[in-house]
Amino acid sequence: MTLNRLSDDELMASLHDLCLDARRLDARVVAHLVEVEERRLHLKAACSSLFEFCVRRLGMSEGAAFRRINAARLARRFPSLVGHIESGAVHLSTLVLLRDHLAESNVDELVAATAGKTKREVEELVARRAPRPDVPSKIRKLPAAPAGSLFVVAPSPSSAPRPAARIEPLSESRYKVQLTVSRELREKLERAKDLMRHRNPSGDVAVVVEQAVDALLEKLGKERLGKTSRSRRAARATKRGRITAAVRREVFARDGEQCSYVDEQGRRCSARAFLELDHIESRALGGPDDAANLRVACRAHNRLHAEQVFGRKCVERGIHFRQRKSELDAATRGLVRLGFREQEAVRAIGVISRRQGQVPPIQDVLREALALLTTERARGQAR
Repeated sequence: MTLNRLSDDELMASLHDLCLDARRLDARVVAHLVEVEERRLHLKAACSSLFEFCVRRLGMSEGAAFRRINAARLARRFPSLVGHIESGAVHLSTLVLLRDHLAESNVDELVAATAGKTKREVEELVARRAPRPDVPSKIRKLPAAPAGSLFVVAPSPSSAPRPAARIEPLSESRYKVQLTVSRELREKLERAKDLMRHRNPSGDVAVVVEQAVDALLEKLGKERLGKTSRSRRAARATKRGRITAAVRREVFARDGEQCSYVDEQGRRCSARAFLELDHIESRALGGPDDAANLRVACRAHNRLHAEQVFGRKCVERGIHFRQRKSELDAATRGLVRLGFREQEAVRAIGVISRRQGQVPPIQDVLREALALLTTERARGQAR
């Protein structure tokens, strides 16, 4: 299939059709698994469980097998779920979250309530309907198999990737937070607990974290959003190439600290992370730095706008240039820390990076520049 021959509209229509077909296939697979288990065909296929049958005989991944078996067993109890899966009203991952809360009296209502919601939103809905008690705040050394405590402290740094922090709703207004921290952070938390015992006699870690996050948000608000505790002056444009804190503050407040991109159907991008200020009329084409010509955009939509104005290849070249310059600057700083003068380091990096027709890897540039400077210094001392 040559997708590059399709127009944008044709490509999107084809993708929507494929997703519709995928939902239909999921529903049919779930219905088939219901019947396979009912007839005990997985046992006749020399598998001790339906899970083993899905993985060994059907070639599913373990995660896919788990979700489909869960959906099949729920569909046996609530046959209407097959239709909901086919229509896209409920996803297999959503059924995993709802499996302990579905009943004959609420299945259709719960499916409707969770339709179109993310995993986080479904978790919060479940927590509102079936709240759980708070977990105790504690700090303890990381065991072989981490359990559900608030803070788990790693005994030492590791080259293995650190698992992402887990935030799990317990009720409508209470959450469990679980993460792994370094020994240094653990010591900082303990010291903070001791220093604020007069306001937090129990030493509750949650109180310490909330106070710390409040201070961090105030700091980031000033740095990223231009917020200030002083009386605000009206935002005004300044010299070209500089966005003032007042203008930054006005634009972020106007756009609600959310990406302002809106598609042709009127749907707004929901991103609130990696936010940047984007010039509506590009600065390179003469656009001013005032609030009227600025909008909040996530990094991806900021780049999309740049590609629409300047072309994709031009933007990619600019990004590559900035990344390369950052790498060369880092290499220069590394040579300076080794005892070479900055002027020497800049010259050597320039000589090596221009020596070949193609751009060499930065580690090769640093290694050869170090060898060049060491040789030159040795020759100078020999004279």
